[in-house]
Amino acid sequence: KAFPRMDFDSIVSDEEWERFAKTKGVTFPTCQYSPGLQMTSPDGEAGVVLIGDASHAFPPDIGQGINAGLADVVALDRALLGKDMVTGEEGPIPANLGEALKKFESVRRPELKALINLARCGAPYQYKQPLIMDRIGRSLWMCNLAFRALLNKLSFGILAPPAIMMLQNPNLTYRQVMRRADSTTIGLNAAVLALLWYFFGGIAKNALKGVFP
Repeated sequence: KAFPRMDFDSIVSDEEWERFAKTKGVTFPTCQYSPGLQMTSPDGEAGVVLIGDASHAFPPDIGQGINAGLADVVALDRALLGKDMVTGEEGPIPANLGEALKKFESVRRPELKALINLARCGAPYQYKQPLIMDRIGRSLWMCNLAFRALLNKLSFGILAPPAIMMLQNPNLTYRQVMRRADSTTIGLNAAVLALLWYFFGGIAKNALKGVFP
């Protein structure tokens, strides 16, 4: 009685079922954030600040909207009280509202940018999308994930593990996670370019020797 089973076939026509089955699916919008989070009056006595969904947007499937919104509230509260927005340690009280909001923006904006980048590349193929390009992308992403995890083990932690694995560390901010992941990416790109330069540079050098002995 609490959960009655409805006879949908008597409510929905066969034509409507067929139309629904043939409807083209939609996609979630990409993660995004506002680069500006506050605006204050010239004297700093009045201002407006964006937090929650007004400052960042996530697809509903990854569960980051409410988490980021609560983090905004905590950071804004600490900024207004003059506390460190990351550690919560006591600090000097801001001179006015404008100073507090500008401090909030200077700390929170790069954190949101890192979170958006992480949400876009952390697990982009979690639903096993059926398109061929998605299958190829998922395979490449898994190889990249395994390769970075292996490099982290072989380097005894010198090279950072994949970003999605660093999320398990509660002592790292999103900005620190992405900074470490990006540093590994830059190092890998530099190594690949060096190998290409060594390989093709040697070929070009030998070819020039053949032309100009």
